[in-house]
Amino acid sequence: MYDLKSFDLHADIGYDIMQKKNKGYKENILKTYHLPKFEQGEIAYICMASFFDGHEDWTDMQDMIQSTKKAIQECEDVCLLLQAEDFFVPAKVHAIMSVEGMCGIKEHPREKIRWMYEQGVRLASFCWNDENALATGVKGDTQRGLTAMGKEALDEMVKLNMVIDVSHANEKTFWDILSHPKANIIASHSNVRELCDHPRNLKNEQIEALLKRGTLIGMNTAPQFVHSNKEKQDVAHLVQHMVWLKEFHHNKVDSIAFGFDYMDFYDEQYDYLKGAKDCTQTGNILQEMRKYFSEEEIAAIAYRNACDYFKKIWQAHNAI
Repeated sequence: MYDLKSFDLHADIGYDIMQKKNKGYKENILKTYHLPKFEQGEIAYICMASFFDGHEDWTDMQDMIQSTKKAIQECEDVCLLLQAEDFFVPAKVHAIMSVEGMCGIKEHPREKIRWMYEQGVRLASFCWNDENALATGVKGDTQRGLTAMGKEALDEMVKLNMVIDVSHANEKTFWDILSHPKANIIASHSNVRELCDHPRNLKNEQIEALLKRGTLIGMNTAPQFVHSNKEKQDVAHLVQHMVWLKEFHHNKVDSIAFGFDYMDFYDEQYDYLKGAKDCTQTGNILQEMRKYFSEEEIAAIAYRNACDYFKKIWQAHNAI
């Protein structure tokens, strides 16, 4: 374990809370199953995603979002981040509620986006890999992007100063979202397509557009997004995505962040990145980074860039 905290922009914690709730678990899922790992891996900030793969309806979305909020509220060691000032509230972990995929929104998008915001959601993506009433994911029709309803939802998210996550969007949806000049946009858990040719990774022109927006790209530990060769699906090759981004951005690291997407708590058995099975092994990533980055750069990538990003947009909104 290394004395450096991290900010994880993407973890399907809301999904796990819901799954365990449905199985009859009575204890606080965060406190019992996740907080000990967060502490061991020094995860001080985390976006807790309610994940929807495309088949869920609005009631399903409400249930998971409210269950996540309740678990956070009932865990005294976790502080829910809703505004810049909340970063200064003492807590072992600071959490942002996020939504991955809004397939349950099939009508009244403004009303439902506002409901999500009122529950505490501050970050959301329109889709997972699916096509839904709002947008199109990476496995959908390449010619289909944001729908009219999706554009309405986007406009409401901009009004509320929510952050839009483009990590699962197909290219048409990505550029449709980027066309909104006032949208707060991040790619919470995507790597570099030039290093690993996977549709979930970002092409150079997408990366360049995100850099111009002054936003974040969160590095993902999913092995198939790190390298096409299984023998090279390891921490060393994940760090090469960060090195590439620094070089591409003229030796700057202010856009690089973590969006680990650890999946150790899923019932299904997924392959994991060698050296980074779950958040307790985050220190291995930091150690590998020391070969290429200064301590100041590592701190920026590990947590400062993400903290600064959310503080900045929330403070700017409050100043209006």
